[in-house]
Amino acid sequence: MNTWVEISRSAVEQSVQNYRSLAPESGFMAVVKSNAYGHGLKEMTSILIPLHERGDVAGLAVNSIREALEVRSFGFKGTVLIMGRNDDSDYGQIPESETDFHIVLSTSDDIEGLQNNRPNLPFHLKVDTGMSRLGVHDDTLDSVLSYLKQNTALRWRGLMTHFANVEDVMDQGYGRLQLERFQQAMEKARTAHQEFAGELIVHSAASAPALLLPEARQDWIRVGISLYGFWPSSSTRLSARTLMGSEIPEFRPALSWKARIVHCNEVGQGVDVGYGCTYRTTAPTRIAVLPVGYYEGYDRSLSNRSHVLIRGRRAPLLGRVCMNMIMVDVTSIPGCSVGDVATLIGTDGSESVSADELADLAGTINYETVTRIEPHLPRIIVD
Repeated sequence: MNTWVEISRSAVEQSVQNYRSLAPESGFMAVVKSNAYGHGLKEMTSILIPLHERGDVAGLAVNSIREALEVRSFGFKGTVLIMGRNDDSDYGQIPESETDFHIVLSTSDDIEGLQNNRPNLPFHLKVDTGMSRLGVHDDTLDSVLSYLKQNTALRWRGLMTHFANVEDVMDQGYGRLQLERFQQAMEKARTAHQEFAGELIVHSAASAPALLLPEARQDWIRVGISLYGFWPSSSTRLSARTLMGSEIPEFRPALSWKARIVHCNEVGQGVDVGYGCTYRTTAPTRIAVLPVGYYEGYDRSLSNRSHVLIRGRRAPLLGRVCMNMIMVDVTSIPGCSVGDVATLIGTDGSESVSADELADLAGTINYETVTRIEPHLPRIIVD
């Protein structure tokens, strides 16, 4: 095994407990869509099952029916919230015995499609309060609620929205505006829901709103990036410090990405390295080759910019990131040889390379850095 990803069970458990302490009255929905943000859907499901069984995790949230079926195949028996847009034809994949897939819907046509195909499945109506993505708003909301009042046999179970601008700002004015709009939609929805069986489940907060907007900690909180031990952004961390002071939660990234050196090469001064000859050695140099490239999810924009850790020391990347390989300078790392482990994301000794560091270098966000790690790389659960 030349490259692999390690997932820390204790880091995930710590993240769940952070939110359980912060919002004890809210059900914790663990967002595991997109291969669990690159952490491995199967591995994360196995970590979360015992947390669900002891009551710390209310359910899992995914993007698609395919992902919902996968978490079932991995042994998860609780509620699964399917948040993405699915075609009516997709419902045929769901076994008739399944009754705890909660489908997120946005229009009367969506609801009618579910009614015609799987009327026994519960659904949550999504309200667009300022994201301009999925969801109903204004007169469209009134029209959908009118439709629902005429179809009270449907399993309408929830009302939800999603915040657009909480994690990237210190001023939560837009988030509070969205919350106000959602409150108005809730009042209408609760009136319309009176003819339906059961309570209406209301939820709006993802990781950052659950930290920064206490009013958004409703029946459920949907925690994605912070489940994996990441702050949604530096602004979120600063805002949380301002809001909570010494009570600010501690997150530990659950993911480490490692690879073994597969080749070492001694070159002289003035030698070009990699495609495009974008790096030229300035002295005799020892180069180590790692079997990771942009196919595996190591961003090409990191060329000549990033570092990996070997034997507790930083080794700079030389030349362009290739499709399946990178080259690093190990001249200053005595004894470095084929088979040594390099840490691409994670900690080695007193040094660390974080997903946030790579994201900053690549001009993106930690979400993308980890989610793009190739799904077929082995994921190993560690303590």
